[in-house]
Amino acid sequence: MEYEKLSKVFYKKGNDFYKSELEKRKNSYGSYLTNLSIRGFKRGQIINENYSLFYVNTYRLMSLNNKVLINSSKISSLISKLPPFVIEPYFHKLIINEAQSNNEIEGIRSTKKELKEVLEDVMKSEKKQKRFKGLMKTYLFIDEIKPFTEVLDFRRLFDDLVSDEIDKEDKPDGELFRKGYVEITDGPHTTHIGVLSELKIIESLNALIKFLDDEQHSELYRYMVAHYYYEYIHPFYDGNGRTGRLLVCSYLSRYLERYSAITFSYAVNKNKTKYYKALEEIPSPLNKGETTFYLIDMLELLILGQENIIEDLEINLSKMERIKDSFKRDIWREKKEESDVLRIMTNLCVFVNEEANFPITELIRLTGKSRYKVNQILSNLETEGYVKLVSQRPKEYRVSEDFLESILVL
Repeated sequence: MEYEKLSKVFYKKGNDFYKSELEKRKNSYGSYLTNLSIRGFKRGQIINENYSLFYVNTYRLMSLNNKVLINSSKISSLISKLPPFVIEPYFHKLIINEAQSNNEIEGIRSTKKELKEVLEDVMKSEKKQKRFKGLMKTYLFIDEIKPFTEVLDFRRLFDDLVSDEIDKEDKPDGELFRKGYVEITDGPHTTHIGVLSELKIIESLNALIKFLDDEQHSELYRYMVAHYYYEYIHPFYDGNGRTGRLLVCSYLSRYLERYSAITFSYAVNKNKTKYYKALEEIPSPLNKGETTFYLIDMLELLILGQENIIEDLEINLSKMERIKDSFKRDIWREKKEESDVLRIMTNLCVFVNEEANFPITELIRLTGKSRYKVNQILSNLETEGYVKLVSQRPKEYRVSEDFLESILVL
């Protein structure tokens, strides 16, 4: 029999079969019960019924779990083929895409140019206060966020990540979290009501910490269920979506690698309807807290993000081979220094941004050559039409479109 949502089973097979199926799902060998309890939710209101979250490790779920692990291994293998000077700039590109997606999910306006400037400030340890500085810093060091061991860790994530972006009236008004009522709407309808007191929030977050340490649950299932439960608790008036996604990303980055982790919001942003529907179905009275289908949806989103990275890497590595072949031509044999600098610039154009500007200071750092030598090389490359000067102060160059096209298109 096809494994279907309990709500469908109820309508298709009737109440008696539904009750039998529910018992089977909660007590079979492939069932996993959790210590996480939620209140039922129906027609915009909390109902007086509690459910313990559970899931069944179906064949579909196991297959997706394995696919995530295979993809993660493939991403690591592809990353290992990148030139060393490309790895961090490529990751920074993904950070900017992820942060932009995270903001779009929450309806927060930001531009990639703005996020790039903030990221550069973070990397330079600039003290300037700017929007999204906490967001970019958190993404940059995503694999260094330690596991959560106390409820204060959730408040620290909020403070580091989004506190500067939250309106004054939406700041936490309890000891650590909100103490008032909060609800989520999709316009005319209430889709969720957060846990109703700060005391209950703290109790629920303590249960979440305990669950995150429960090794009877597979890591990916554990982290995705934890993401749902954090959103269910809704410990803050605003910023729960962004902190909740960063929470799951921090655990994914340690278990998989930072590239898979960093693409989660991007995949969610491309499939917002699927994401929110998956969250909203769990507390339905007919679903009784089953998270099996939610887990399937979340792993599918994670795989979608991974596949985007794999495709991007494979295409760009193919372009890199063209670049490598191009610089083997006789014309470059007597221009080794020009070849070395232009090859670095060209690879970064391919992996990061075809319209990237390269400041002289950055090229000095990347090549290890003196300012005088880099200026001389860039002057020669400009004369021959391989690069063009786009700024005098600071002095910046860009690889010419004709040269890029001659390698990558023709």
